[in-house]
Amino acid sequence: MNPFLSKELAGEHVRDLREEAARTVGGRRKQESDSSDSSCLTVRRFAHSDIGAIRLLAELDGKPTPIGAVLVAEVAEELVAAVPLDGGEALADPFKPTADIVALLRLRARQLRESSGARRSPLSLPSRLPAPLRRLA
Repeated sequence: MNPFLSKELAGEHVRDLREEAARTVGGRRKQESDSSDSSCLTVRRFAHSDIGAIRLLAELDGKPTPIGAVLVAEVAEELVAAVPLDGGEALADPFKPTADIVALLRLRARQLRESSGARRSPLSLPSRLPAPLRRLA
């Protein structure tokens, strides 16, 4: 085979491999839509299997790992943001556009906190009792 032809074929093969690598992320093909598309966004409470991903987010974001209940957001089955339900600091992947996702997580966490507070009876909250009764509580 002609050495110049071999070089051309090898160059095309390398270019094809690079294009294929650019279309994949972590061994998976990118979604055709934008990764911030809400159609592939999942918001849920964290599961035990998410602990490693939450620790990685905390490390990437330079913040402490949250303790307690956490809401997480997944885009294309990848954890990209987390917000503690107690109102602590949000964690987000600094290499992805997550500002809108974090705002959504904060809103949902606030809704969950308010709804759990609404179910309590007024007497279960000592701060709502008159001062003399608070001392007894």
